Amino acid sequence: MSGRSAKPKGFQCKQFFVAHDRCAMKVSTDSLILGSLVEVGNARRVLDVGTGSGILALMLAQKSAPATVITAIDIDSAAIAQASQNRLNSPWPDKISVLHSSLKAIDGPGCFDLIVSNPPYFADAVSPTRAYASMAQNRGQARTEQTLSVEQFFAETALLSTAEGRLYCMYPITREALVLDNALQCGWHLQHRMAVRHNACTPPYLGVYCFVREPCKATAELLTIRAEDNQYTPEYKTLCADYYLNF
Repeated sequence: MSGRSAKPKGFQCKQFFVAHDRCAMKVSTDSLILGSLVEVGNARRVLDVGTGSGILALMLAQKSAPATVITAIDIDSAAIAQASQNRLNSPWPDKISVLHSSLKAIDGPGCFDLIVSNPPYFADAVSPTRAYASMAQNRGQARTEQTLSVEQFFAETALLSTAEGRLYCMYPITREALVLDNALQCGWHLQHRMAVRHNACTPPYLGVYCFVREPCKATAELLTIRAEDNQYTPEYKTLCADYYLNF
């Protein structure tokens, strides 16, 4: 994917950490892949849904035009506090607004040129393995669909998007049929799909998607994160190079 702009000094990722002066946050590989894949283009109004520490908002601020305005929202007050501090410590505090808000509460129908989200992944906090049963409440809200279902996510983003808007998001590959069906029902058409796998011996675990408002021919690619020697693959390095310190 093309369109990544040159990075200003001081905002780079090293493995799972992003740092700029006093700003430091733990960042998932998945978020780095999503943020690296996004092409901001000429988008002037951008919405980051479920911003967490603010990593996606900062990545978008880095690669967007000076006049681009980014609204980062989250329902978790602790996340909002961290994202707000990271915004202030970044080179782009005037480009980003951090709001304690749900997606449904955003007032701006048809206003956003670009929407980016790492949305809630899991349909139920209590899986058969009970892996999420003891999860802290705020973490559970961020990682499960207690507050935002797949259907709600695509319906609400469709209302907020312009007619030429784009939506980037990611979900577990096991939920792809549900994701694509709900997206289409809400007026989102798949433009690009990236299947992500840990290595060549494992099946894809994640789907990263770009949706648009008009029907189009979808493209697809496969991203392998690590090679046989457990080092990052050339394709992963190429995708995320703008945000890593030692590539």
